[in-house]
Amino acid sequence: MAASFALAFALLPAAISAAPTDSASSPPVPMIFDTDMDTDCDDVGALAMLHALADAGEATILATPVSSKFPYSGPCTAALNGWYGRPDLPVGVPKGEGAAIDRGSRYAKQIAETYPSVSRGTRFQTNADAPDAVRVYREVLAARPDVADDPAGGVVVASVGYLTNLRDLLASEPDDLSPLSGPELVKAKVRLWVCMGGRYPEHRDPGVYGNFKPDPSSAVAAARDWPTPILFSGLGEDVLTGGTLSSTPAENPVRRAYKLYLGDKPARPSWDPIVVLYAVRPDAPFWTVREEGFNEIFPNGTNAWRSEPNDPRHRLLEFTDGVEKKDVRDAMNELMTREPAVQSQSPKPR
Repeated sequence: MAASFALAFALLPAAISAAPTDSASSPPVPMIFDTDMDTDCDDVGALAMLHALADAGEATILATPVSSKFPYSGPCTAALNGWYGRPDLPVGVPKGEGAAIDRGSRYAKQIAETYPSVSRGTRFQTNADAPDAVRVYREVLAARPDVADDPAGGVVVASVGYLTNLRDLLASEPDDLSPLSGPELVKAKVRLWVCMGGRYPEHRDPGVYGNFKPDPSSAVAAARDWPTPILFSGLGEDVLTGGTLSSTPAENPVRRAYKLYLGDKPARPSWDPIVVLYAVRPDAPFWTVREEGFNEIFPNGTNAWRSEPNDPRHRLLEFTDGVEKKDVRDAMNELMTREPAVQSQSPKPR
């Protein structure tokens, strides 16, 4: 079971470019991090960053649901949460239809089998041991204040994988957790959904991968029916992170996941980490937000940003003109390589 944890709040100082805006007076951002945690290692880097931001008081992690049906994606996520001293974070997985698992993972099984995969006192061997992601969402959201009563307490959902869970949440009915339907619950409790997905201004080539494609019907339905603002991001291709993980301890699972995925390559594009950095630090000087137009997602999972008609829910994240991409990279690498503030769970003995 989970090890006991000793407090060790010795955080590394953030670089100036990474510093949050007015952090002393800003409450932590309440976050649900929805990840596929299977085919790419940048999910691991993004989750590491989110834990570092939570350690620094900039975010509160409410749950880490998994959108992949790959058997070890849930246990891998639980193992990472445990490493960062948060084994009580809920992890849920899709229990209905979703993306195929034929692409597999180069790291999820290895991380899950090397580190304690415990969530809320339950050890996960595979996804079969995890609860339904929809129930996790409904439980977490039902416990939050209404956005109308407490705007700062409104939940930010950051999705960096398939949109299976969000579609299923929107299809959910009132239950013992909440008398609200899925859309009603989201509208009451969520203030923003930040979605990694699509390529902009357009991505119409069915032969080029995009994370809407493995479960395109969910992507279409979620973007169409989600009742709160949605910020889409396709940034990160030219911002490479993870290259500084070699400075961390050899047993660090983030370092190990990147090594398993990359082999001898030094770093990976930062699609997922950018979503986390924006979600917690929207006032950083790196970003501008386009509010005109809408993201059209096609039945095959390709997409295009249309200038009209305008959908007031849809927004597009862009880099500020003239931004130094190395500053964005350095901010993310600094967070990704921080040691856990709470003593982590050690690798399992072999």
